[in-house]
Amino acid sequence: MTTNVHDMNVLLACVNSYCQLAGVKINMGKTEVAGYDYKQKYPLDLSILQLGNGKPKIVMSWDPVKYLGVRFTITGDLTFERDYIRKKTLDTIKQLTKHMYHPQQIHWVVQVAIIPIFRLIDDCFYYYKK
Repeated sequence: MTTNVHDMNVLLACVNSYCQLAGVKINMGKTEVAGYDYKQKYPLDLSILQLGNGKPKIVMSWDPVKYLGVRFTITGDLTFERDYIRKKTLDTIKQLTKHMYHPQQIHWVVQVAIIPIFRLIDDCFYYYKK
């Protein structure tokens, strides 16, 4: 990890050399890089980065990435995850209203699944805004 783009290129060359030595082929379709100067709060220009004979996909600081099932930007913005959870929750509620479930069953789903998810995402946003 570095904030210098030229050092990033050196690190990518090391990764490429190791992969060639180990006989591992890099899937450029899945290879992504991101660069952001957290001190001065601006994205780095990564257009010069090279990995072997290819260029990795550049993820901008405002683009969401999914890591361990959570959607966020490299600056820590969880808005995309919150929007995703809200959409999935509303879809689930719409599906529940179309079925012939007993009201107690619907109440159980809301208490066990929907409310805890909203509490979790609320806690994440509270922690992020600190």
